[in-house]
Amino acid sequence: MMDFKITFPAGYNETSEFDDNIDVNVIFKNGTVFVATLFTLVNIQKLMTKANSVSFWATDMVIVKNLNHKTIRAAIKEVIDDGYFESACTNIGRIEKQYPGMSFEQIPDMAEGYRLREKLD
Repeated sequence: MMDFKITFPAGYNETSEFDDNIDVNVIFKNGTVFVATLFTLVNIQKLMTKANSVSFWATDMVIVKNLNHKTIRAAIKEVIDDGYFESACTNIGRIEKQYPGMSFEQIPDMAEGYRLREKLD
């Protein structure tokens, strides 16, 4: 498996674990950066009902069980391991463009926080 980090460009604090969607950047050690939007099924249903729509689609969409850090990391890893990552996500450039002045090592992995919380619980 490739080395990767996950960041939340718009933040994570106000995210509802079971009824929301969130943008993620997936940064690889080779310098490439991809974007995806993770949706829960409850959120998709709510958006369809609100729009009175018979369909729903989004570019770079990955559907997840919930939006906790552990699930987010597992979902991205699963898409990578299945070999469909570049079909599910869009390459938005390189670290140098998206995170000026930072290297892969300097970018915080925002989906790593769950590990500390699990140990404390």
